[in-house]
Amino acid sequence: MIAPVFGAVLLGFVLYRRGIFDGHTSDGLAKYVYYVAIPALLFRSLAHADLPAHLPLNLIAAFYVPSLIMFSLGGVITGRLFGWDRASRGIGGLGACYSNLVMLGLPLATSAFGPAAAVPLFSIMALQSTLLFPVATYWIEVYGARGTGAAVSPLRSMGNLLLNPVITSLAAGVLVNHFSIAPTGAIDVLLEKLAQSAAGCALVSLGVSLAQYRLSGGLSEALLLIAVKNVLHPLATFIACSLFAVRPDWARVAVLLAAMPSGVNGYIFAKRYGLQEAVISKTIVLSTLATGIVTWVILQWYLVR
Repeated sequence: MIAPVFGAVLLGFVLYRRGIFDGHTSDGLAKYVYYVAIPALLFRSLAHADLPAHLPLNLIAAFYVPSLIMFSLGGVITGRLFGWDRASRGIGGLGACYSNLVMLGLPLATSAFGPAAAVPLFSIMALQSTLLFPVATYWIEVYGARGTGAAVSPLRSMGNLLLNPVITSLAAGVLVNHFSIAPTGAIDVLLEKLAQSAAGCALVSLGVSLAQYRLSGGLSEALLLIAVKNVLHPLATFIACSLFAVRPDWARVAVLLAAMPSGVNGYIFAKRYGLQEAVISKTIVLSTLATGIVTWVILQWYLVR
C-alpha cells in the first residue's frame, strides 16, 4: 500500500536526476495541484457527498481536537527550537497534523477493519481539508504576515482568505450540495479527471523537490515533526476517544488514521508559499516510512491482543 506513494516520489526524483525534469517542472506541478487539482477534488467531493444530517460529533472532536493541538505544537516547537518565522510555523503545524488519509488511511482501515470502518473513516476524511486547510491558510496569510512587521489590513487579510482557491472550492462544494445543483455530465467528468491527478502530480513534484535537497539538511526539524505526527497524534487521539466516549469500533479507526504519515498537501502549501520545502519534503517521506512501524503496533493492539 505504501509502495505506490514511494514509487511516484521516486519517479520525480529520477526524472530530475536524469535531467528530464528541472526545478521549474516542480514549481509548475505544485501550482497546478494547488490551483486546479486540489480545488477540483475538494469541490467535487463535497458537491457529491452524502452529507449526514447529524455528524458523529464525539468522533469528530476526538480526532480533530488532537489534530489542532498537534498543529499548534508543530508551530510552537519549530518556532522556539528552530527559530522559524511565523508563516513557516504554519507549514510546521500542517506537517505535524495533516494525515495521508486517501492514499494510505483508506486502504489500511478498510483492509484491517472491513465494512465497519466506513462511517468513521468517511466522517473523518470528509472534514480534514475542510477544517485544517483554512487554519493553515489563516496562520500563513494573516498570522504570518503580522510577524513581518508590515501593516496588515483586516479587509485585505479576509480577502486573501476568501479568494484562496482551497477555501473557495470548499465553500462552493458545500453550497452546490446544499442546493442539490452538483455538476453532471461533461463538467463532472472533467472535474473527476482533474481531481484524480492531484495525488500523483503532488507526489512527483515532491520527488523532484527532494532531488534538489541534501538529505542531511533539516533532519532534526523533520524528525521532531515526525515524532509529533506519528507518535503523539495517535496517542492523543486514543486518549480523546476515551474522553469523548467514542464507541470502540470507531475509536480504533480514528487512532489508525491519526497514525498515518504526514500528507503531501503540507508540501503543496510549502511549495506554494516558498516556505521550508526541504524540511517538509523529508518529513513526508520519512513519516511514511515510520508509519509502517506505528501501524503494526496499533493493529497488534486492536486485532491481536
